Amino acid sequence: MWCINFLPERFAERHCGILLDLSGPFASCHSVVDPKPYQEECKKYTCTCENSQDCLCTILGNYVKACAEKETYMIGWRAGLCDQSCPSGLVFRYNVKTCNSSCRSLSERDRSCDMEDVLVDGCTCPDGMYQTNEGNCVPKSQCDCYINDEVLQPGKLIHIDDNKCVCRDGILLCQTPIDLTLQNCSKGAEYVDCRNPKAQRRVDSTCSTRNIPSFEENLPCKRGCYCPVGMVRNSKGNCVFPDDCPCSFGGREYDQGSVTSVGCNKCTCIKGSWNCTQNECQTTCHIYGEGHVRSFDGKSYSFDGLCQYSFIEDYCGHENGTFRILTESILCCEDGLTCSRKIIVAFQDQNIVLQDGKVTAVKTTESKECELSGNSYSVHTVGLYLILKILSGITIIWDKNTRISVLLDPRWNGKVCGLCGNNNGDLKDDFTMRYSSVAAGALEFGNSWKTSQECSDTVAQTFPCDSNPYCKAWAARKCEIIRDSTFRDCHNKVDPSTYYDACVEEACACDMEGKYLGFCTAVAMYAEACSAVGVCVTWRKPDLCPIYCDYYNAPGECSWHYEPCGTVTAKTCKDRVIGQKFSVLLEGCYAKCPDSAPFLDENTMKCVSLSECSCFYNDIIPAGGVIQDNCGRTCYCIAGELECSGESLCFSLIDLGKMR
Repeated sequence: MWCINFLPERFAERHCGILLDLSGPFASCHSVVDPKPYQEECKKYTCTCENSQDCLCTILGNYVKACAEKETYMIGWRAGLCDQSCPSGLVFRYNVKTCNSSCRSLSERDRSCDMEDVLVDGCTCPDGMYQTNEGNCVPKSQCDCYINDEVLQPGKLIHIDDNKCVCRDGILLCQTPIDLTLQNCSKGAEYVDCRNPKAQRRVDSTCSTRNIPSFEENLPCKRGCYCPVGMVRNSKGNCVFPDDCPCSFGGREYDQGSVTSVGCNKCTCIKGSWNCTQNECQTTCHIYGEGHVRSFDGKSYSFDGLCQYSFIEDYCGHENGTFRILTESILCCEDGLTCSRKIIVAFQDQNIVLQDGKVTAVKTTESKECELSGNSYSVHTVGLYLILKILSGITIIWDKNTRISVLLDPRWNGKVCGLCGNNNGDLKDDFTMRYSSVAAGALEFGNSWKTSQECSDTVAQTFPCDSNPYCKAWAARKCEIIRDSTFRDCHNKVDPSTYYDACVEEACACDMEGKYLGFCTAVAMYAEACSAVGVCVTWRKPDLCPIYCDYYNAPGECSWHYEPCGTVTAKTCKDRVIGQKFSVLLEGCYAKCPDSAPFLDENTMKCVSLSECSCFYNDIIPAGGVIQDNCGRTCYCIAGELECSGESLCFSLIDLGKMR
């Protein structure tokens, strides 16, 4: 309670609530800028302000400006609430821009145009009028001219370097007899002499700015060396035709005919522009550390509740769906940090559980069919990660700790929901809750995807930097690796900001360094994002998140090596063809199997001969091992595959009922 006087309190309660009104003038911005903090600030300052009305309008205006910075504009919100009058000669508008609106901007380059110019509401000159230094609005014909620090009134004549000049329409026009002086210009440029009365303002465009309109053509001529009309300057300063420009991507230049990859598409540099294939690519959602989520559509937020949540599903308010991926944080014994994450993949008639570094399949219904588990999915070890591939176009990448990535084929675009959003290409509605409304913030959104209402809502989140503020400076220095020269080649392709912020939060658990892998996971996430755009970074060191691949090498062997951006290309017991098995490149330990043992056994992580390949059925079965499957058949592990024989003893519960 902020108010001591009840009148301001009632005023604040009545008027500040308009910010949260779902049918009010600010509703269209709710999904872009959370109005709740502004409503709280509004009540606080409106209560204590000497003029409640002025403070109310100031706070509302702050929210409008925050929305404008996100390119969401509020029109008409002042009507009847915060009406504003303008001085004589000015008019009120909701979309005022300061760029090129003054008399001075006719003579000189307007520096305000170089800055990000957000449309705001306020008083401005009517159309066709310009503002003088005194703040008056006048037509162009009454504008003064400016040369250096000198002000010239309209129609005034002066002489500059034997040139006779007159101020007209805010522009200084000069005319003299033609006396062109030849100047030596290099790199294909030509000299422009402004004493020629026909000379016009020249503006040198570059290959990178050639498609950006220039507003300087109407300014006075400026003598010097310029590229001929129709040509632009390349990065070396040479004048070239636009079709001969290189292409740019991620801070690098590519020559004509160069090909680069962007996701699953190939882009070719043609006449200075990229020509890309239009394939629909897989989309990816991540969660790692203390609940840092990046949705399919690219929205980043943090939520780490204590319940089980629907990470991704295709039920989305309908009874008929085909899969659910559920997530649950497993806390450390100390400080309530998330040290691992349990994942349940529910599809068809089984649950696949990823927990404690292992994969377990559990049947959820009785079945008449005798099937060895795994027909509809496959499990692979790639570097540091375990990959679960489901035939319906779903791939799950798990680091066996807190990090989970889910890749969906294009068939799932716009057909899923959960903590990962709806995968429709628009991040503005990624906070769509279980019952289709859009949440204002991460807490409300995350709580809506609980799988059980018996588990209490998360009402506040305490992240490591909140619990350990003394660690923040140390964490910021440690995470600077993401923004320093180590990842320099990636910065122009993948914005490091959100990854750096997440890293600082993870590293704030500084008193658990060595036991808690949050910092290493956060840096690894940025390294993987860089790898996805073709920038491979070797960032690990013996004293910085080291990986020890010698663990897999038998005494005297050296088959296993660390690779920062690797994939399985060797023959495996499950896939006996040489070649890249997965589209993603992942860091970790990779084997180069010798000719004497050419197959990688992913169950044991050893190089073996085909006859030594093990099998997996609820547990590892050695080569030649014998088990009974869920139907009572005898099965033998032969060359990495289970071969079963004997009469099936599998019956459904209905069959058993008929036999009684």
